[in-house]
Amino acid sequence: MTVELFDTHFHLSREDSVGDLTAAAAAAGVTRLIAVAGNLEDSERLPGIVAARDGMYCTAGVHPHEAEEFAGDLTPFRRLLRLPPAVAVGEIGLDYYYRHAAPAAQREVFAAFLSLSSELRLPAVIHCRDAYDDCLAMLNEHTTRPYHAFEIHSYTGTPEWAETIAALGGYFSVNGIISFQKANNVRAALSAIPLERLLLETDSPYLAPVPHRGKRNQPAYLIDVAKKVAECKHLSLEEVAAVTTRNAKHFFQVP
Repeated sequence: MTVELFDTHFHLSREDSVGDLTAAAAAAGVTRLIAVAGNLEDSERLPGIVAARDGMYCTAGVHPHEAEEFAGDLTPFRRLLRLPPAVAVGEIGLDYYYRHAAPAAQREVFAAFLSLSSELRLPAVIHCRDAYDDCLAMLNEHTTRPYHAFEIHSYTGTPEWAETIAALGGYFSVNGIISFQKANNVRAALSAIPLERLLLETDSPYLAPVPHRGKRNQPAYLIDVAKKVAECKHLSLEEVAAVTTRNAKHFFQVP
């Protein structure tokens, strides 16, 4: 059985062997991957790595955990996001669960990067945890319709929030959490996500899916996420792979 999968969100550390990761991914049918940045250092490092490999792309942005480290200058990010491998602004957003940065600082940085996303007409990859009220309010305030695209990555919100986000035109990505034994809430939310707005991700090296729990996650394990989504959506693996890959190509505007 041959499927084509698109890992729309993984993190590439300096210790990772890009060749080993991509070879294992390709063997599992994962033919396209997006390496996601969370700070200026990552944003500057990733383009040179992914540009040399077919089917790999990157993002540039500041994660909410690092909001207080952001100096306020968007100039380097604007330059990096104009490079060919860059396909989205991210990972940006709000996280009121961990609060590694003060909420006010998170909101300030989120607003700046949402505006940059609108300016460059690039989709936004959004991290939102325990902050849906503020996140949705800021999306309404700082993005431009009808062309502006955004996704909530690693979606763990409620079905009701999923309906609200979908009404705004948002996309959703799901990962290994969907397979966790106690993640009934995430599986319930999946039922409310329109299939045409669904993306797959690993968020590796975190959140390895069953049967790899406890291991370091990698893009090759996306096949197990796809299998669980197929089970939950009562679809075949081939259908899930085809639709989510098509969605990702459209959302990120890649060939």
